[in-house]
Amino acid sequence: MRVLILGPQGSGKGTQAKRIAAVRGIAHVATGDILRAAMAEGSEVGQRVRPIYDRGDLVPDDLMIDLIRERLEREDGFVLDGFPRTLPQAEALDTMLDAIGKPLDAVILLEVSDDVATRRLQARSDKEGRADDSPEAIRNRLRLYHELTEPVVERYGADGMLVAVGGEGFVEEVAAQIEDALIRIGVSSR
Repeated sequence: MRVLILGPQGSGKGTQAKRIAAVRGIAHVATGDILRAAMAEGSEVGQRVRPIYDRGDLVPDDLMIDLIRERLEREDGFVLDGFPRTLPQAEALDTMLDAIGKPLDAVILLEVSDDVATRRLQARSDKEGRADDSPEAIRNRLRLYHELTEPVVERYGADGMLVAVGGEGFVEEVAAQIEDALIRIGVSSR
């Protein structure tokens, strides 16, 4: 099974992607984790990414595609979390997945209001102290989601791959809705 999970920051993508991966026995490929690992290592890529990441801006497409391709080539099944965030990224992702013979089976959209997303991100900031969860970065990330990522959602919706799930409930409720949606559209755990 190869699934993409979309939604604004704070919608629960990471939480639900980890759960799907564990239940289905597939990899959780989180671009944020990939980027944070590169920054923690202090690699050249990590040093280039840090100021962009800390502002809440988007990392350049070519860099993200290279990082993701390297990881997805090693995985039979996966839940991709945090990418694509723009139409050019979605097109590059689909081209890359076709090239490696691993097209998506489904795209899940977690729908939450900006108020809920902001509250969740502020709570995460209080708990974890992440620089990318400052009030200014949160506002910027939500603005970028509406401007740049909502067209990605529309694109996958037009392709008939998108399944929208309400993301404002408890973790278990949202997880049950996702499982029901995957079963309804016939996505198996291959």
